[in-house]
Amino acid sequence: MQKHKAMSRRSHKKSRNGCLQCKKRHIRCDGFSPICANCRGAELECSYLKNRVPQVLLELPDSRADTSSNPASSASNLSPAHSISSSEYILPKRTDANATPSTLEPFAELGPPTQTQCGSPQDPFSINETHLELFMNLSTPEFRSSEDPSSPEYIPSSVYIDYGLSASYIIHQMLAMSALHLSTTFTDRQKVTYYHSYATGLQNRALSLFNQANPVLEVTASNCVRLFLFSSTVGVHLLCDTLYYQRESLDSFIDKFTHDIHVYRGVLTVVNQCSPAFLEQKIAPEITLSQIFLKRPEATGSECNDLMKLINASNIPEASRKVYETTSIELQSMFDAAQGKSRVAVLFTWLIRLSPDYVALLRRGEPEALVILTFYAVLLHRGRHMWLIGDGGRFLIEAIRDRLGESWWGWLRFPLEALQEPDIPSS
Repeated sequence: MQKHKAMSRRSHKKSRNGCLQCKKRHIRCDGFSPICANCRGAELECSYLKNRVPQVLLELPDSRADTSSNPASSASNLSPAHSISSSEYILPKRTDANATPSTLEPFAELGPPTQTQCGSPQDPFSINETHLELFMNLSTPEFRSSEDPSSPEYIPSSVYIDYGLSASYIIHQMLAMSALHLSTTFTDRQKVTYYHSYATGLQNRALSLFNQANPVLEVTASNCVRLFLFSSTVGVHLLCDTLYYQRESLDSFIDKFTHDIHVYRGVLTVVNQCSPAFLEQKIAPEITLSQIFLKRPEATGSECNDLMKLINASNIPEASRKVYETTSIELQSMFDAAQGKSRVAVLFTWLIRLSPDYVALLRRGEPEALVILTFYAVLLHRGRHMWLIGDGGRFLIEAIRDRLGESWWGWLRFPLEALQEPDIPSS
């Protein structure tokens, strides 16, 4: 991998006048100022001299166990050409509004977009046809295929659009989701790259607009719904992006997946900062903020029974055993809530509730931690009809199977059998 990156850098060595963005993405830059053609298409800031970093999105809970277990930062292993995600901007804990988090340094040149990206600063009425395409796509059956009106936590896309009319960062994030969806619908690599880059650029802009609108993050009755809608959509976007675009290796997937878990916890932080009065606010005519988060039932199902038996019988440190037991029980409650099918709320809720101790074990590649992840991948696989998930569950189960080898296939019996389940037509 390192040799390949080195070759890529050498092939563009003569492009001395290119912008910082194109240099990072290892693509040829036309050198046009103030914005080159590549950055205009991808909605990324075209910076030749600047080195700006946006503020962070959310103040997240303590994550010492997540970071201390793996001294090598996952950010350094990502490929800027196709997978620099918004998580690089929002992971650090906010301590000072003017502070520059050290973890942003590798991607510091990816600052917030400027107004020149939608046209000249002197032409505020410039229309980007791609934006119109993305907005139209939000109402298509294909984009809305992941919505389940029968779920109690269902929020239609129209609600996000309504709130986006008064919060530009929400509508930018929705357009980013639309671009991400379109990137999954093509086989032509050029189109895939175009829409994926557009999704990244729009999400970066959404985060910049969020930080401008919330220089001091404070959850109030007037903004708690908008904060929740935005942060949860960012989290779902990152999960989808990871499932589709982090398949170079299992290691790269785990690095990105665990990196983004910090962001998922930020959603819970927003809700936890809401007072009971805030939680009863209406998001839609028939739903309140308190109804959104999946209520965790007591684990009663059997999907994880064999897993817990194997954990109890294995020769592992007692501290790790307790972490695995708690995580497995939590996962079983998600299987119970799913009731044989996959729901986005189920998938997202388990990630939000993951303990830092389990994340640390997963980052170290402990076999038992990987096995538990394959059980979660069964829930992903059962949602393969949703564009948000696709065949991400299958990829994860097969990648972990190959990593652990035949001696662990007894542990993987349930996930491997799940791959043979017949397709269930989407409703």
